[in-house]
Amino acid sequence: DGEHKTPKRESTGRYLLSARNVRDGYISTDNVDYVGEKEFAKLRRRCDPNKGDVLISCSGSVGRISLVDEDDQYVMVRSAALVRVINEFIDSKFLMYVLQSPMLQKNIEESSKSTAQSNLFLGPIKELGVIVPSLEEQTEIVCRVEELFAFTDLVDQKVQAATERVNNLTQSMLAKAFRGELTKD
Repeated sequence: DGEHKTPKRESTGRYLLSARNVRDGYISTDNVDYVGEKEFAKLRRRCDPNKGDVLISCSGSVGRISLVDEDDQYVMVRSAALVRVINEFIDSKFLMYVLQSPMLQKNIEESSKSTAQSNLFLGPIKELGVIVPSLEEQTEIVCRVEELFAFTDLVDQKVQAATERVNNLTQSMLAKAFRGELTKD
């Protein structure tokens, strides 16, 4: 996990990630904190997120999963955890999708300590049961999941376009009704 002590923050500099930056499937830098170069180097010695590493939000909104998208760009505080895969055995995208699955999300939720704020600690993360098929099967699963996501996006676009057409038609019909143009001939 990331730094446990409060890092010295700056108004600009290098990205300091926390749980709020770990979104479902991506890292958000919209509301990110920054550290200077010296603090960045110090924090990277503890935890050095690099491209392909899997991040898990561990505080507040527990269980959001994303992949690190670039090397040497980020450091973290303890509200996020890093999982580094051994590429010869597991595809990081496969692990991300497995951790996002309803079954593992339920396990993550049950493992988080529900007090005033939910927290997920490293011990329970290590205990998550992940079935690991061959790399070939993992690659095929990732391809199929991404095809389904692309199909879902296409359906969403079509639904949004249809909704806009219905709204425009409704507005047009109301305008005609108010002008008295909707009469039976």
